[in-house]
Amino acid sequence: MSGTVKRGQFGFTNSQADLDAVIAWRDAAIADGWSHRPTYGKSESEDRACTMEKNGYKAMVLTRTPIEGKPSKWKAEAEVNIWGPDGLAIKPPNVYDWEAIQSAVATCGYCGAHPVKTERVGFAGRCCETCLPTMRAKIEVPGWAN
Repeated sequence: MSGTVKRGQFGFTNSQADLDAVIAWRDAAIADGWSHRPTYGKSESEDRACTMEKNGYKAMVLTRTPIEGKPSKWKAEAEVNIWGPDGLAIKPPNVYDWEAIQSAVATCGYCGAHPVKTERVGFAGRCCETCLPTMRAKIEVPGWAN
């Protein structure tokens, strides 16, 4: 698959391959047993915004295309966000992989070190002890949580 599964970039893209990659990711997760529901209830279909859960892990998948009659400079909003049972962010694999998702709770979201003990930085960042002082200084500046 040539598309990219984006995380934390608002997922705006003009790449059909990126949209297709996120749709394939969502469909594979559902086939693997993730529970799923529309994120915004009846106001937006599950095909556009889907909230998923499995064994304490949570994911939000956006696969939005422009609404007919509403102009947009983007072909789609295609993004996957995942949080572990500890509430900290996990970088999604480009191709759905349950083993990689579970393993990611021991992966630093900044330097990629694995396996390591991770701690919260910012709101939900997953950080190793080595990166923690630098990332706290960079992210948790005065007013960061206001």
